[in-house]
Amino acid sequence: MNSPSTPPLLTPSELQRFEAPLIALANMSNGDLRKLFYAFFSFLHRRTDFYCVFPDDDGVDGSSGAAATGRRNMGFKPGQAEQILLASFRQFPLRKVGHPPAVSASAVSKTRASKIEAS
Repeated sequence: MNSPSTPPLLTPSELQRFEAPLIALANMSNGDLRKLFYAFFSFLHRRTDFYCVFPDDDGVDGSSGAAATGRRNMGFKPGQAEQILLASFRQFPLRKVGHPPAVSASAVSKTRASKIEAS
């Protein structure tokens, strides 16, 4: 969960723009989220540097590496990608089956305000 001092990475309107594509992807998985996760992590592996780890000689200690040699900054320190993944997962609390996700009062008021502005 976000701490009070850490704002969410996305505004409510930005989050809303992700909703339709994510629902479509979830529907493509036919109810098996493992398929969705497989596709997502396969994409990260093939198309991003999420699975790239700095080589030992690439400046993990700051003494040399990409910045010193002028190469593009790419990849993560060992364990850093996993930390990002776990931190992302832990932003949201687990809930018991059958209970709807908790919505903060500020999110409700923002939703109401945007509906009023739209009408």
